[in-house]
Amino acid sequence: MMKICSNCGVELDEHMQACPLCGFSSFDQPTERTENNNFPADQQRERLFSDYVKLTKVQKRKLFWELSGIILFSGILVTFMIDVVTSKSITWSRYTITVCLVLFANATLLSFWRHKFFILLCGSFITTSLLLVLLDLYNNKVGWGSQLGIPLLLFIYLIIFILGLLIRIIKRHGFNILGLIFIALGVLSLCIEGVLSRYYTHKITFQWSLIILACMVPIAAILFFFHYRLNRGIELRRFFHI
Repeated sequence: MMKICSNCGVELDEHMQACPLCGFSSFDQPTERTENNNFPADQQRERLFSDYVKLTKVQKRKLFWELSGIILFSGILVTFMIDVVTSKSITWSRYTITVCLVLFANATLLSFWRHKFFILLCGSFITTSLLLVLLDLYNNKVGWGSQLGIPLLLFIYLIIFILGLLIRIIKRHGFNILGLIFIALGVLSLCIEGVLSRYYTHKITFQWSLIILACMVPIAAILFFFHYRLNRGIELRRFFHI
């Protein structure tokens, strides 16, 4: 005759002294936790977490890509069906579909070309620029996407690429990385104001961006100074065996 676990109700063999599902033993006294049937759920979560930890980096990236695809394509399908049923055509859902496809393209780049920095940035720039162009077309060729959005994206990605390249070239990382970031923010402010002024006034002018750059340069100089002094101090201590 089969035994039944008094904690979770699972059928047990006669020789079993503990439940293989919840771990409850017939000799143990049920606690408040086991009475609420929380132990099996906690055990399952711990098992899932341990299985995830055992995955390799490639498997984790592939899992991220698969989950991203399921979520985004589910959103595409749901919005498409709702739009077709309510509007009898594709209207507002084209925005959602386009954004989801661009996000999936970027998730694919991040999952499979993560360590190829140049390919990752180029692919992300192309897909995002395509998104802006399509949004322009959806709005009867307004022009802000190609005339304003793409130039801003170009400067942003270009500065990120140069910053990433410098970080890879520099052998010792420290306060100098923060200094480079502050300088990059100052240069980016110049690029943003230049693009905006050219778009709205048809001439390139710099005002507020010069103030930002003037604030960023001294901060970066202080960070570079501290980085140099710290490295110099470490070298002197090593030289004198302190």
